[in-house]
Amino acid sequence: MKTILITGGAGFIGSNFVKYILKQENYRVIVLDALTYAGNLDNLKEYISKEKLFVPLKHTRLETVSFNLFGDVKPVFNASENIERLNFKLKEYQHITLHHNDFDRVIEDALNKHKLVFVFGSIDDPNIVRNLVSISDMVVNFSAETHVDRSILDPDRFIKTDVYGTYVLLEAAKKSDRFKKFLHISTDEVYGVAKDHSFTEKDPINPRNPYSASKAAADRLVYAYNQTYGLPVNIVRPSNNFGPFQYPEKLIPVMIIRALKNEYLPVYGDGKQVRDWLFVKDTVRAIHLVLEKGRIGEVYNIAGGNERENIWIVEKILEKLGKPKNLIKFVKDRPGHDIRYSLNDTKIRTELGYTPEWDFETNLEETIEWYVNNESWWRKILNNDKEYQEFMKKWYDER
Repeated sequence: MKTILITGGAGFIGSNFVKYILKQENYRVIVLDALTYAGNLDNLKEYISKEKLFVPLKHTRLETVSFNLFGDVKPVFNASENIERLNFKLKEYQHITLHHNDFDRVIEDALNKHKLVFVFGSIDDPNIVRNLVSISDMVVNFSAETHVDRSILDPDRFIKTDVYGTYVLLEAAKKSDRFKKFLHISTDEVYGVAKDHSFTEKDPINPRNPYSASKAAADRLVYAYNQTYGLPVNIVRPSNNFGPFQYPEKLIPVMIIRALKNEYLPVYGDGKQVRDWLFVKDTVRAIHLVLEKGRIGEVYNIAGGNERENIWIVEKILEKLGKPKNLIKFVKDRPGHDIRYSLNDTKIRTELGYTPEWDFETNLEETIEWYVNNESWWRKILNNDKEYQEFMKKWYDER
């Protein structure tokens, strides 16, 4: 059995990967997630129980609760935010609170009984990361702040998580004797605008917004740890993902949900921006292939082969839901909006035998049906997540 640490495993792609990897016989899984805005325990609800859920806490007084195991690193969020987030994210889940130093032993004991263990913590906490990496054979790093719009409003969080958090993971992996592979999830957006061709792995990177810049920095940091220290790494750069459990701030879930509520659908500029759409179930298969067979030190693009203009996506969603096109409202474009992303994924296809399994329109229809049939999942976010409410109001009201 290989022990794999999956960071950001309660997020959209991360949770889909957790579910996929748990179906494989030779893995046991540690999920580490700080449950920030896009992290959602409900994404893994069927796998979570009290004996599998651990919250490292250090208490002095309630108002100074820290999410750091030993308390020598400042938490990302202040105490009041920590308490509010803990209450909101975990109120429906019983969990085990850890106060002691033999953290790795406790988690390893739990792994001997269960195929999955969930730890509530951040990748920028060196103590938690060091303990978990020390009992892991592999790391798959999904942890990141991922939304371009949010990065424009608050770049600071993106640098802390995407860059510094990746550094903390790499340092722990570098010091581990049992470590076999570090797989980092990057993005097609690190290449910048695709004008006259689809990017290959040999093309230079040229990010144009704080999100893609933070991902590019982390991407190159991972590569540097391979070149400098010999750390066994792979990097994957997927195109735009979509599918079940995607947080309702990205294009497809935003449009589906607003259409279901008969609200206007905000489309940036003229809606002619082009994205290559990749179904999340294909993504996680490709990631598993790279984890098992990828050549050490190599980067692999993962493309969907489904380039569509944003306006086409929006109109197709309205068509599938039987909603009128007059719900579309063209709004002010966001700053530095890349007009097109496009990847050439010949490398992963020829080297590792990867091909997508489903066609785009079938995938889109399945995704729409999932949001139609799982209203309780997204209603909980819309009605109770104050950070989501504040972001949507601030970002779209200005438009």
